[in-house]
Amino acid sequence: MEAAKEDRRSKRTRQLLGNALVELMLEKPFDEITVQDILDRADIGRSTFYAHYTDKENLLMSEIERVIYQLDAYTRAVGEQTHLLLPSLELFRHLREQRRLLQAFIWGRASDMLTRSFQGRVSKIVEHNLLALMGDTVKFSVPLSLIADFVTATFMTLLRWWLDDEMRSTPEQMDEMFQKLVMPGIHAFML
Repeated sequence: MEAAKEDRRSKRTRQLLGNALVELMLEKPFDEITVQDILDRADIGRSTFYAHYTDKENLLMSEIERVIYQLDAYTRAVGEQTHLLLPSLELFRHLREQRRLLQAFIWGRASDMLTRSFQGRVSKIVEHNLLALMGDTVKFSVPLSLIADFVTATFMTLLRWWLDDEMRSTPEQMDEMFQKLVMPGIHAFML
């Protein structure tokens, strides 16, 4: 009983600290945020912070991993339902709903860490889905991992463009662009 109570308290503390960091990242670049800023925003003591994280970078990586885990779970759930290479339409819809959080991670140093982590995770999803869709019946002229990286890089390029364009296009329009950019390349790699 006591362990469950401690786990809930720890989860709540991590959530408060993560929310505080995201709010601050919406206001200023990550490099300008101090641990004290995070503590003040979350109304958490310094010793409590250091009981959970080693520094603000550790907190940021934890938040990035949390976001990627959520997107990964969402993508897998939708991908299993739709049997697509990448459930891009659903991802664009989900990312539009999470625009505020996405903008916080795109600004400043966090964008490099998020992009690398997100691309790696999505690339593995694409590779898994390609194998599931094509099986042993289709062979490719380049390594499967390279095709997955190509698909993921295209998705990331469109995502950055969409954010820069203030998400004026609908998720459906973004998905159409994604399909038109990616599918000819995939077909070109098939033997």
